[in-house]
Amino acid sequence: MVSFRWELKGLVESSGDRTYHFTDLGKIPVGALPLALFNKVQEPLLLSELMKLEGSVEIALSAGLSCLEERRADLQIYRAQLRRILVNALYFLEVKADGQTFYKIGITTRLIEERIAEVQRDVKAHYSDVIINLLGLWERRGNVELYFKHRYQPFNYRIGKLTEYFAFPNVKAVLNDLYGMEAKVLSAVESDAIGNWGRK
Repeated sequence: MVSFRWELKGLVESSGDRTYHFTDLGKIPVGALPLALFNKVQEPLLLSELMKLEGSVEIALSAGLSCLEERRADLQIYRAQLRRILVNALYFLEVKADGQTFYKIGITTRLIEERIAEVQRDVKAHYSDVIINLLGLWERRGNVELYFKHRYQPFNYRIGKLTEYFAFPNVKAVLNDLYGMEAKVLSAVESDAIGNWGRK
């Protein structure tokens, strides 16, 4: 049974004869959308929410509403979250440890060499012989990390308390998914959000 609410929210659409299929938006909760399409769906939603919050501040300001400071705070919080997404780079590492091979996804604002050294220290707490190779680095793709973890959750490989590791039977398919993403180019609105996130 398809809930009518799913259709209202744009998660499913009818193709006639009471048959439904998931939209791209609807594929996200079940991890079925490739990373490139995930970005194409999510990015407009992020910017739409930003514009909605900015509009809310403008209305409160021009109308002299008592909720102005609350709306400004909401906008500042959202700008900070958006900025965090846009300043972080997504990285994907191959980790070889004591004859095993597994992979790590993560985000960083630091030099990747610094982050790799830190990952090596973390893994060496559990393994003796550790070699780490960088398989990919995507600037301004901090939004992808959580969805990647969700999409590939069945392959999660826990190492003690470390949770961002994965064991893939076919890493080529995962690399194809990652490398299918276009390079992120900031729009004027995104550049403004990064530069002015603490203001308004």
